[in-house]
Amino acid sequence: MAINFDPIFYGMQNGTEKIKGNFDKVNDGLGWGEPQNFLNMNGITSEFSQYKVRKDGNAVIVTLYVTGAAIDSSSSVACYLPTSISKRIGYSLSTQIIGRTDNNALGFMNIATQTGKCTFYKPDASGLYIQATLPLV
Repeated sequence: MAINFDPIFYGMQNGTEKIKGNFDKVNDGLGWGEPQNFLNMNGITSEFSQYKVRKDGNAVIVTLYVTGAAIDSSSSVACYLPTSISKRIGYSLSTQIIGRTDNNALGFMNIATQTGKCTFYKPDASGLYIQATLPLV
């Protein structure tokens, strides 16, 4: 349902244009910036390893596909988010995101918020999909 602002701003110079401009500014802020690649990727598929920050700076989308053998805490598979983003993900020292493997098992991505280092756990050799929208505080 569209709102007709003409009767409200009748006689005001450029009234409806100003209101439309304000709505456009808000809507533009809810859009997403250009995809960015994670930094220092080790063991991560490069075609599917990006993040995007919302234009208003309040959220980040993480999209990753991790391949290779089963990964545990001793693995060297890692990548980094810039600390300008990772330090704004939550209040704790680390954040964990759940993902799904090709074999329908669960895996995890751990983000060390102070350093931006992202490490992974997956129980088998199938690929691990991570896709999440995280608020930035």
